Amino acid sequence: MKILKSTLLIAVILITTSELKAQETNFVKQNNDTTLYIPKSIVVPEVKDKQVVTDGLFSNCEWDDALDFLVKDNYTIYLMADSDILYIGLGFPKPMGVCVCEIRITSNEKEIFLLHVSGGLGEGVSGFPATTQFDLHNNKYWESNPTKVDSLKKEEWIADGQPLDKYDDIYEKREGLEFKINRKKFTNNSLKFTIGWIRVEVKGTEINKNIYNYPENASLKNDNNWIELFLPVTKNQN
Repeated sequence: MKILKSTLLIAVILITTSELKAQETNFVKQNNDTTLYIPKSIVVPEVKDKQVVTDGLFSNCEWDDALDFLVKDNYTIYLMADSDILYIGLGFPKPMGVCVCEIRITSNEKEIFLLHVSGGLGEGVSGFPATTQFDLHNNKYWESNPTKVDSLKKEEWIADGQPLDKYDDIYEKREGLEFKINRKKFTNNSLKFTIGWIRVEVKGTEINKNIYNYPENASLKNDNNWIELFLPVTKNQN
């Protein structure tokens, strides 16, 4: 009995040590900030019967079941999937209008998809190095929420001589960007992706662009530092 207990204790210690080591090697520091960590690989949680509307409002508990984590400047990445759709969300630290975003994603390291969101949706397809070119108003098997401009309000704003540092007020406010990507776009359940976005701010007569990449050391030459995603296996894939 003592031998059995000792064996079980050793097994528990080994399992616990392995899990801690896996967790330790699964995270790396970002931008030398001790409070921000990015996972190298992620098991995307499986959800069912999700009704995500790509309006940028993150409403009606749409993302409650997603894996979420903070990145630089309090942006939030959301990830979840069901048998048909991979959901990716980019939550803003505060509601805003102008934000250009691009996701690059691959399931075979040969075909790289660039998913672009600005005033419209665009897509590019390449190998490595990953493309920086895309066709606007072309989005096959995915959707998101582009910037919507209220032209009448914009004209009134300009006519009233309002300050440019309130530029964002002429746009429809959004809480973030919501992506729904049909899994028929991918050849298997293991993906790699990187996401980048640009926040445009107007202060007085100056236009400032805050540029973000997740992860920050991701390259377009290869996917060595891209994030690996493991999607849930569906019944028809067993």
